[in-house]
Amino acid sequence: MNCIYDRDIDYDMVRTRKRPLPSGDIQPYQALIFAIILGTLSFTVLALFANLLAAGLAMSGIVFYMLIYTHWLKRHTTQNIVIGGAAGSIPPLVGWAAVTGDLSITPWLLFLLIFLWTPPHFWSLALMIKDDYAQVGVPMLPVVEGEAITADQIWVYSLLTVPCSLLLVFPLGASGIFYLAIALYLGYHLLRKSWQLKQDPTDNQLARGLFKYSILYMMLLCAGMVVDSLPIMHF
Repeated sequence: MNCIYDRDIDYDMVRTRKRPLPSGDIQPYQALIFAIILGTLSFTVLALFANLLAAGLAMSGIVFYMLIYTHWLKRHTTQNIVIGGAAGSIPPLVGWAAVTGDLSITPWLLFLLIFLWTPPHFWSLALMIKDDYAQVGVPMLPVVEGEAITADQIWVYSLLTVPCSLLLVFPLGASGIFYLAIALYLGYHLLRKSWQLKQDPTDNQLARGLFKYSILYMMLLCAGMVVDSLPIMHF
């Protein structure tokens, strides 16, 4: 659905012009049918085999992403990916609700963690392709405010992300020593790379390095949560 909505600017951006819609490989009506089928199936499967709370949360992610982020925020404010990051933070709530049937403070902390991680992740990408965004009039932060302010904001959100990741250990006690060690190690390198970018915000290689690492950071952090939860880790 997002690709259907953004196909006009996707055609003009180097990064996205080879996507199926702007390249002409798929027609908008075909993509719409496919999107409706996927959305309907996802809600149905979750409702039947998990619960309505998980299904409703998943659907809310789709609606929020399309109406709030893509339609309202993306082309109108530099804070688009900050507020819009809430859509990408919903999956932990869906997973937790699917297993437990409710929402405790722990999944909301996971929601907050991804929410805070999103700006360093996405703004580092935006620094790399700011000319693309400028060409199509999307007001990404580096386009409107410049590289230095963007790097400063990346540093601030990185400073918030790392302590947030540690809250799973204390005071929540949802994760243990193994996860703590992983979170500290990964967090140190996230802060180091963010600080390096802050010192030289025009260096695209530093932005690229942070962008790639931010993906690895979240992947390994979540893997650490999983491993830490295994019975063998608690003896």
